[in-house]
Amino acid sequence: MVSGFSRFRVRGGFQHWLALGLVGFCIVLMLDWLWNPTIVHSASIQQATLSEILDGNQVYIQNKQARLNDRANQGQRIRTGKTRVQLNFNTGAVARLSYNSVLTVGQCARLQRGTLLVNGAVSGCTPSVVAGVRGTTYLLTVNEAGDTQVQVLEGKVVVNRSQTSVSDIDDLPEVVPAEKGLPRFLKQRGLWLQSNPHPNPQRQAQIPLPAPPLPSSDPPPLPKPAQPDQSTEVVLGAGEKVMVDPKGVFGKPEKLSQEDFVNLLSGALFKSFTEQLPGIDKVRQSFEQLYPGVPFPIHLPGVPSLPIPVSLPRLPF
Repeated sequence: MVSGFSRFRVRGGFQHWLALGLVGFCIVLMLDWLWNPTIVHSASIQQATLSEILDGNQVYIQNKQARLNDRANQGQRIRTGKTRVQLNFNTGAVARLSYNSVLTVGQCARLQRGTLLVNGAVSGCTPSVVAGVRGTTYLLTVNEAGDTQVQVLEGKVVVNRSQTSVSDIDDLPEVVPAEKGLPRFLKQRGLWLQSNPHPNPQRQAQIPLPAPPLPSSDPPPLPKPAQPDQSTEVVLGAGEKVMVDPKGVFGKPEKLSQEDFVNLLSGALFKSFTEQLPGIDKVRQSFEQLYPGVPFPIHLPGVPSLPIPVSLPRLPF
């Protein structure tokens, strides 16, 4: 009776510790999932609110002039002219659009043109790359040639080659061209299969067929050596940048110089905004670690400073 009760206690104790071990293992996995910067997971963007508008009113949602506190829903496009705007996403992240920029709200903040500053857990993307992030601050820039530049101010960003095709709906203009110009419009994007969708069979029969090639005694050309696989992913840390061309070919990651970092913090996406970025303290810490002894170019009211006495008191001796 006693031995049976003891076996029951031993067995019950083993099951208890096994359950605790499984719970602890699950907690470790969850913490790693939450804090490992190389794992990409961010909430889908459902809505973006215009929380601040600077330098005029040239900001539009779906080609309609927008005002303060207007909202762009998923799938809608935000465009700026000579105006800068701040966006508050439903995820809690904050972004800023510079002049002459185009952004589509969706699974990611899709930038077609211009410059986007992101602060928070929002993945940004362009026609050539996807920047997977979590709680960080970075910039995306798409120039007129279609090149994408990613610059990280704090945290880490995983930059992957975009898998979207050139026929993605976000890349097409909002106004469909007239039927008369449609073939040329589609030819430019490689989507037009034939120049005449209704060919004339009699006219087609008059076109002579090309002559078959004459046999050649030259040896067949040697196969070209296989090209090395190009990188499809780059992990950038604080103070790093990379350039990606429109075809998704990565350049070499580089360090942001002190001058580059200072120019960004003094530029259009930081200057004159009344609302401070929620993660500006982390940006300051990153800046001070990268460039020790260099004063942070943005004045932060919440950062205490030690008072400097005008004159030292005299000692009695």
